[in-house]
Amino acid sequence: MEVAEVQKQYIRELLIKGRKIEAIKYLRTNFDLTLRDAKRLAELIDEDIADDEYIKRPGPFSGGGVAILTIVFGLVGVIMLGVAIHLYTSNRSFVREAEQTVAIVVSNPSQPVFEYEINGQTYTYYSNVESDPPSYSMGEEVPIYVNPSNPNDVLINTFMDRWFLISLLGGMGVIFLGVSMLVFFAARAR
Repeated sequence: MEVAEVQKQYIRELLIKGRKIEAIKYLRTNFDLTLRDAKRLAELIDEDIADDEYIKRPGPFSGGGVAILTIVFGLVGVIMLGVAIHLYTSNRSFVREAEQTVAIVVSNPSQPVFEYEINGQTYTYYSNVESDPPSYSMGEEVPIYVNPSNPNDVLINTFMDRWFLISLLGGMGVIFLGVSMLVFFAARAR
């Protein structure tokens, strides 16, 4: 089998540009070679190419855009997970040391005001969470945790007050970190 100089040069250019698969396909179709023989011939031609002749195509991380995006997504994910873990641990330690009691909604169910009693003294807690429609109704009893050393320090024992922010930040953190890792490994596989 004889390869003309023009054909060899074309194959060489494909290899220099990093298009080895196209070079093998060209050899198979134009010279009726098996895949193994076409690959072997392409590798022989490739051996004659000096390292400095190869055209270095910019990889997905060389331009900076994808790399920066991957790093930013990863950092945002790690920060969100860190905040979620911090909230969970501080929430857990607060509940461990707190006294559990029942508070009663005394006004404005959409941004409720709670009254509760600790050691025979009545306290008022103004919720900073507002909802429409209201989450509570007037006179509703709600379980709460109260810091015994500071009875004004309260944690309402509902999903929205205890777990919603932790779940949201943790879930978003996992998603951001997952996307970052997927993009990173997909870019490396190329």
